[in-house]
This record gives sequence, structure tokens and C-alpha cells, in this order.
Amino acid sequence: MASLPCDATLNINISAYRVLFILLMLVRYRSLNAMELNRLLSENPVIGRPYNSETLTKYINTLREVGCLIPRSSSRNDYSYELCKTPFPLALSRDELSVADKLLKLLSQQSDECLYRDFRDFLEQLSWVADTVDMAQETEEPELQIFPDLQKRREQMQNYRRYCQEAFLLKIQYGHEGLKDVVYLEPHEVWEHENRLFLHGYDSQSQKQISLDIDQIEQLRQMPSKNRRMLTRTSVVFALYGRLASSYRLYPNEKVVYRSAEELHVKTVVADTQGLLSRLMKYGDSCQVLAPESFRQTMRSHIQQLLSTL
Repeated sequence: MASLPCDATLNINISAYRVLFILLMLVRYRSLNAMELNRLLSENPVIGRPYNSETLTKYINTLREVGCLIPRSSSRNDYSYELCKTPFPLALSRDELSVADKLLKLLSQQSDECLYRDFRDFLEQLSWVADTVDMAQETEEPELQIFPDLQKRREQMQNYRRYCQEAFLLKIQYGHEGLKDVVYLEPHEVWEHENRLFLHGYDSQSQKQISLDIDQIEQLRQMPSKNRRMLTRTSVVFALYGRLASSYRLYPNEKVVYRSAEELHVKTVVADTQGLLSRLMKYGDSCQVLAPESFRQTMRSHIQQLLSTL
């Protein structure tokens, strides 16, 4: 917490400040025993001291008198002061709750299981500040149907993310279009597109960034050396036109920044700019890079080089 001037220089009622600070801590932590509450009071630069149980009870009773639901501390709640309901309820419409429920069900079927768990935890927190009855009615825990291919992708994502976190060079036997190759890869991230997982990193032999289809990895072994390079990311905005604009499916880290009947502007943040360049080139005159100027020039030079070979 940022330091504040001593209470002698503040135009405040210090007793009211203590009560409001206790309320803030109960909103933040939901439940605190006397020792925890006194530690927070002591760490506050304006208050700077603990209080006995009688004084704490007086402050808690003040909060109860203005409508805060705080049961008496007892063995039932581990002798803690528990704020059972938020004093600042958040009004949510049924449409908003319905969207949250649909999103929870959608995330339950994603390869990245962390997305589902994080959103479920968020809804649990939200239920405390919203109408808990409506939340229970409108957002129910989905019955998870984990099909074999989804379970396989989840396990793959977990395993390959671990390789990226451990950051050891990988010796990979890779099969693609009937050809086999050995790749020495510095792994950095795992991404998904159209239900396929890709391992992205630096090829230590070509010194270029590449993405490997994880389903095409036949063998993998961690080498003793660690990653030597850090990924640099570039923000790119490109436009799509005509039929492609209406049928385009977003890749990871892409978002729509403009849409009309015949035009779509997409913003993406990528580490593999060469891979993005190759993909955008396939769209022909239905695609135009808008920013940054350096990437526009890279595409322009690439097109001129191709034209010179004709």
C-alpha cells in the first residue's frame, strides 16, 4: 500500500477511517481472524497499530448496524470475522448470466483446460457480488463430456507447455507429408488452430522461427542445453476483402478491429512474422497489410522478389 501522511495532517475522522478500512479488508479477503486483521491494521500507515478484541468487536458492530452481514466469531467460523454478503451488490441481467453460462460450456470443451478453470473460478467470485440465487439458476456447472480426441489434445498441451517452461533444447523426429526430418528446436509456446496444436520456437539449425504440428512429432528428447533466444513479438494489422472477409476464421492472438459487409480488419501479435507473411501471401489480392510500415515493406519486397523471377 502506498505510504500516506500521518493522521495529524489528514482531514479525516480516524475512527471512521478504521471502520472503512476493516470493511475494505473484509471485502477483499471475505474472512479474517483477529490476528490477521490486526496485522493489516498495523501495516496501514495511517492506523499503524493493533487493537484488542473488545475494540475490534466495536468496529465490527458498527458495520453490522449499517447492514453488513457479519456473524459473531465462534468455533463455527474458526473465530473469524466473515463478511457473508457483499455490501455493494452487482446487478446482472438474465442475458448477461445466460452469456456467462454459454461461455462456461464452450470453455469446458477447449484444449486449454486452464481457460475453463479460470473462468469457473471467476464465476465463483462473481456469485458473491451478484444475486447468488440467479447465478445458481443461470450458470450451472456443465456436465463435462471429454471425448478421446479432446483428452488427447489436453494432455498434449499440458506436456508441451511443460517443455516450453523448462526451456531445454528439444531433439525432435518430425514426419511431414511423407518425409522425416530431425529438428533441434528451442521451444517457446504452444498454440491451437482448428483443433490442431502447434509447437512454436527457434530452429537451432536454420536460426529461424518455426511451428511444428504436434501430431506430426514422432519422437522427442530433451537435450542438456537451455534456450538461448527470447521470442520477440510484432503487432500487425491486416485487411481482408470480399468473400474472404466474411469466411475468415481467426487464428490465436487475433482480434477483429473493424468489420463491414465487404471488409475485415484483423490485429494480431506474432513472434513468427515469416510464418504470418507466408500465410497472408496465400490470400493474394484479398489481403493487404495495414501496419506496421516495416512489415508492409517486408511484404512489398517479398512480392517484388517473386515478380522478378517470372
